Amino acid sequence: MSMKQAVKLRRPVLKQLTQASLQNEIVLSHSIWVRIFHWGFTVSLTGIILTGLILHQPPNFLVLNFGKVFIVHLASSWFAMGFVALRITDAILRRDNSLIPKIEDLKHFPKLLGYYFFLRPSPPPNRKYNSGQVLMYFSWFLLFLVASLLGLASYWQGKHLLWVWHMVGGFQVLRWIKFAVTIYFLATIPLHIYLSLTEDISRLQAMVTGYERKPPP
Repeated sequence: MSMKQAVKLRRPVLKQLTQASLQNEIVLSHSIWVRIFHWGFTVSLTGIILTGLILHQPPNFLVLNFGKVFIVHLASSWFAMGFVALRITDAILRRDNSLIPKIEDLKHFPKLLGYYFFLRPSPPPNRKYNSGQVLMYFSWFLLFLVASLLGLASYWQGKHLLWVWHMVGGFQVLRWIKFAVTIYFLATIPLHIYLSLTEDISRLQAMVTGYERKPPP
């Protein structure tokens, strides 16, 4: 048998193998609403953090108009709250509980840390997100809602939501809580970006296109 005949025989077989290897690999991972929330919240949260730090302690090397920075801060805050409302509404309508921690997530978290610190050869089983992602994302939602409430209380300067001031112990404590939340976001967001780029790049692709490639079962 010549080489040309062998190639002709292999092509149908190669085609079948290719189709079989791709079957059920490309799956829809994130809906359009999840992607809109992700990138919209990313941009607006970046605006909140940067302008919030400037308002907290204006840097000497930047000559910025305080009023305009405050307007950007407020606009970013309202946009971020709108995107969070969109994500919560979408989760309720689709009955998506992937961002709510469960007991099994708490049990798997130490094993996941062992995997990240090269103490385990493979990560523990997970749902749509691993235990670390679930805990981090849930904490972001929770802390953002807390910071939004504190931000509204400080914005109205005691005219509304005065009970929030009394609950936290005064305006200065309120400001420090908001600052601590900001530091938490600054510490965890780079970790999220690092793991997204190094752990599974298809997850990042899914947040752009909605689809990701998964290995066949």
